[in-house]
Amino acid sequence: MLLATVRRSPARRSGFTLMEVLVVVAILVMLATVATIATQRYMDDAKKARAQLGCTGLATAIEAYTNNAANPGLTDQEKMPQSPMNLVTPPFGGQSFLRNGQNDIMDPWGKQYQFNPTQRSDGSSYILVMTQAPDGTQISQFGIGPNATPKN
Repeated sequence: MLLATVRRSPARRSGFTLMEVLVVVAILVMLATVATIATQRYMDDAKKARAQLGCTGLATAIEAYTNNAANPGLTDQEKMPQSPMNLVTPPFGGQSFLRNGQNDIMDPWGKQYQFNPTQRSDGSSYILVMTQAPDGTQISQFGIGPNATPKN
């Protein structure tokens, strides 16, 4: 006895083959990976920009601190804050020079901004406010990366 096999014509086929489903899933995984990487880069760049703004804000607070009338009769070097905490609670009393207090002295990665007293070529001094991103990028009130260090 011969068994007859019935083949369906391709026009009647319904659904997808396993191979088609796997190809679609692979494409979706690749797209998701690319989107995740792009989003992570965007987030890293945003944190660096926020850190640079934080450095600029601290530099402005340092300027206000050194020009404060409650800080008279001192040399330029003595007028400068010795640490970021001096901007939060000034040693000569008065209100904080930072809007958000201690939160403003922390960078986006949870580290405290660094103060680096620096001399200009003309002899005047200023404080370079810096931090470092997890990837090693230097950030200051002057810029990000190679621009972080000012050109005297």
